[in-house]
Amino acid sequence: MAAYIARRLLLGLVVIWGLTVVTFAIARVAPGDPAARWVGPHATAEQIAQARVELGLDKPLYVQYARYLGQLLHGDLGVSIRTHQPVAADIRTFLPASLELTVAGMALAVILGIPLGVAAAARSGRWLDHLTRLTSIGGVSMPTFWLAMILQLVFFKQLHLLPLSGRIDTMTPLLHPVQPITGSFLLDGLLEGNWPVFKDALAHLILPAVTLAAYPLGLIVRMLRSSMIETLGEDYVRAARAAGFKERVVVYRYALKNAIAPTLTVMALTFAYSLTGTFLIESVFDWPGLGNYAAEAVITNDYPAIMGVTIVVAVMYVALNLLVDVVQALLDPRIRTGVAS
Repeated sequence: MAAYIARRLLLGLVVIWGLTVVTFAIARVAPGDPAARWVGPHATAEQIAQARVELGLDKPLYVQYARYLGQLLHGDLGVSIRTHQPVAADIRTFLPASLELTVAGMALAVILGIPLGVAAAARSGRWLDHLTRLTSIGGVSMPTFWLAMILQLVFFKQLHLLPLSGRIDTMTPLLHPVQPITGSFLLDGLLEGNWPVFKDALAHLILPAVTLAAYPLGLIVRMLRSSMIETLGEDYVRAARAAGFKERVVVYRYALKNAIAPTLTVMALTFAYSLTGTFLIESVFDWPGLGNYAAEAVITNDYPAIMGVTIVVAVMYVALNLLVDVVQALLDPRIRTGVAS
């Protein structure tokens, strides 16, 4: 297992290094002058030249890349051209909101998706299977911004049950101050026993989390159902049934253990993608997360911010893939021994 983890970790480091080369090259060949954007639209030629020296753009490309790589190894992601703040500080500001939303949405998708996928496979061809498949197709194909607006219309406009947007009401932190611990209002309120903050943050989280959960929920149900149907037809499953094991034991203890491996990979990739791929959801719900930050960086050609977000998300991709590989190897010893891919 240690050798297997070491191989996967080394491969992940190679992927991250390759990504630094690609992002650096794209930032240098992309149209526009970072120095001119840094000093503003009304800068003189002398100011632009001075900015090029300050940003290190007057150096050869290999020197610039070596400096960039050295900064990355020290946790320095550069300075945002748009905010004039360190990109690492900006990401620390916006990442907790995205993590809060993504974790809540993925948790909801997993809690609902796994039982639904197993139930659909165990009752293949029956009404529950057809209903589950229809629901999963709808979740995968439905535009997230449309679903978000429908939920706002129903639960805010018509039923007056949930807030329209934002992470928390403006007055709640003023009336019930909360000490930042994790950056998540929900967790910080829970850890400090600040129940007004916790309830308000939970109320604001429900609609965007449900919107975010729609796509991964449909994906999990479809993949797990297909994998479970194939696994339930294996010889060892038929042997377990012939031995008199209860159907629940056969399905959840034997079949699900082997069928869930491909779904774990999809869940990890979807989680990492959601950190920056949910800018539509964050825009509709006015959620100040990393997706909004990345979208604004793209609009303003803020290449240091774009590169910083790309590197951070890539590291998360690699870490989550490594975690999934380890879990799959624990579930199926053939993977770590090389018998199965």
